[in-house]
Amino acid sequence: MRDSDIAIIGAGIGGLAAGLALLRAGQRVRIFEQVANLGEVGAGLSITPNAGKALVALGLRAELERMGSTPVAGAIRHYSTGETLVPLAQDRSAERYGIALYHVHRADLHAALRSAVHALDPHCLQTDRALADLDSRDAGVTLRFRDGSETQAEWVVGADGIHSTVRAVLFGVDRPNFTGYVAWRGLIPGDRVPPDLLDPPLGMTVGPRRLLMRYPLRRGKLVNFVAVAQREAWTEEGWSVAAPLSELTQEFADFHPHVTRLLALTPADKLFRWGLFDRDPLPTWTVGRTTLLGDAAHAMPPFTGQGAVMALEDAVVLGAAAAVATDPDDALARYERARHARVTAALTMSRSRAKLYFADDPQQQVLALGAGMAEIRTLYDYDAGSVFQSAMV
Repeated sequence: MRDSDIAIIGAGIGGLAAGLALLRAGQRVRIFEQVANLGEVGAGLSITPNAGKALVALGLRAELERMGSTPVAGAIRHYSTGETLVPLAQDRSAERYGIALYHVHRADLHAALRSAVHALDPHCLQTDRALADLDSRDAGVTLRFRDGSETQAEWVVGADGIHSTVRAVLFGVDRPNFTGYVAWRGLIPGDRVPPDLLDPPLGMTVGPRRLLMRYPLRRGKLVNFVAVAQREAWTEEGWSVAAPLSELTQEFADFHPHVTRLLALTPADKLFRWGLFDRDPLPTWTVGRTTLLGDAAHAMPPFTGQGAVMALEDAVVLGAAAAVATDPDDALARYERARHARVTAALTMSRSRAKLYFADDPQQQVLALGAGMAEIRTLYDYDAGSVFQSAMV
């Protein structure tokens, strides 16, 4: 199967990666994004070795090495005393898995994917095209947009995130599950941060029902942090809300000055609050000629750091399926068979880690984090660029 006509809904990490994989597999692709302008959004992402292998399969090894920072030695600290509970050795992923673990700015990864898509087809991305409905049938799909326009495609990929319109059309409207946790994410200019607050460069601080992680991005030009705490309910609209700095500093006021001094440096326009949500696993992602990818299919809480990673894997496997399939139905079946069990297991793993990481006792948190990292590393050997062929023979 070559030169099939594919519509992708959503131009986030998963949608652009899917578009790139499918273009590289010789397909015709149109990517429809509801926002008018794709700006620089988000904060830090961990590109674990399985994600790095996916980006290599997409032809982006050089871009990954250019935009990524490899973590150096770090420490897990006690929230009140600042005592080092566990020293963290420098990451050895390159030796163990054949590729390093990188920290990247989400916007840099998004820009690299967008540039690679544009190089293959400068006209495939269409912005300000919000999907309203679709009709998925055996012979193809009709897509209807909020501006009243329509188009047809042989098959469709819904990569439109946790609030996916495609998912709602295929499987009915439901609400994401609030996990009981809220995260504040911030970016601080590196030149604002005194050296003692970045010693060591990679830092995690654990306290009762809370934790904070920080690390440098863009070769130290930025310091990224994520601070997570338990919450009874989430009442804000949307998934990303600007937050006042006073709210964050109050939540972590009993933490060591090593943390509170850092948080106080956050620019007012660089602090956002996320309610952490997931969705229950679906028994299938595909109806007719339409399927789901990334958060639209399997949104998971961030406690394994695998949400964007699984979307990248999905994209590479979908492209591989299209390259060897006899027709779109065969491609969609191969894709789902190769991916469904793995991402369901990753979702289950992430859910199970949440309560363990947020105990009252920092020593218990450290034990849970150690066990969690050992479990997460079982995901790292996966190579999306080659697993399809071995799984589908």
